[in-house]
Amino acid sequence: MKEASLKALSTIAVAALLTGCGGAGGNAALPSGLTQSAVAKPDKSILIYTANRDGASIIAFKAKANGNVAPVVTITGSQTELNSPDAMALDKKGNVYTANDSGTQESFKVYVFAAGSNGNAKPKRIVGGSKTNLGPTEGITLDSSDNLWVSNYSADAITEYKAGAKGNVKPIDTISGGNTQLNVPVGMVFDKTGRVYVANKFGASVVAFASGASGNATPVVSIAGSNTGLQRPFALAFDSNGRLLVADEDAGILVFASGANGNVSPVATITSTPEADGVVADAQNHIYAAGFFGPINEYASNANGYATPLRSIQGSKTTIDGANYLALH
Repeated sequence: MKEASLKALSTIAVAALLTGCGGAGGNAALPSGLTQSAVAKPDKSILIYTANRDGASIIAFKAKANGNVAPVVTITGSQTELNSPDAMALDKKGNVYTANDSGTQESFKVYVFAAGSNGNAKPKRIVGGSKTNLGPTEGITLDSSDNLWVSNYSADAITEYKAGAKGNVKPIDTISGGNTQLNVPVGMVFDKTGRVYVANKFGASVVAFASGASGNATPVVSIAGSNTGLQRPFALAFDSNGRLLVADEDAGILVFASGANGNVSPVATITSTPEADGVVADAQNHIYAAGFFGPINEYASNANGYATPLRSIQGSKTTIDGANYLALH
């Protein structure tokens, strides 16, 4: 949520499962401190998707992309209804879910684009209307059943909708209330046990709720405190080892050990992606990070500090302008 969004929040009411399915890496000269085993050849069939907020689009690049390259997918145009997409997720089939972070109650919607969509495509489904209780959002994810989860940073709530939901439908679950510790919730991700992790952008914390949690639930995990390094956490992802990856707009990419809880220090902090608003890991546990104004960087799994990327997508041809969230498919 950029500064314009913060102003909108006060006028409106009072934004990474980021999935990986495939591998990517690099075989160029190794940055200092990396071993050859940390670098893998990219799977050319995998695409890297991001929501391009200020470009009013969803764009995707080939996994092998490097440098000043054009996207191979650009979903944009009047039929898409996209004007400021600031949340994104893909389901297992590759359908793209996104939402605009602007407007009034009537414009609070989740747009679902069919897998393979490109250009000025119409959404295959739209979730929206007064019954949905949707609000301004910067976070969308899907659980293992492809149920849709959406955060509402104005109401400090997250809502769940049945897989395939369409139109003006009621949520099947809502988590909100003082016990939840939600404080401007944005990005979300599920772990393997079904717990949903939520980034609290203004709470400088990440909380998680047990599978089946509902209402004014108390988190079963709360990563918060001075040791965590969290400042403005935005997007979340897990790697295959269960490490929690946090894209923090001020701190960079923070990596927490599997099972982290409480006032714990990250095991790594990658600081070479400015204003990090997206993160995801591939099958080799390489870490992809998106800066709001670019670049999209790929790092080895053991990257730390001001690390040199294995590859970096940046430049005028990329059309990156407000990148947030990342997904691999």
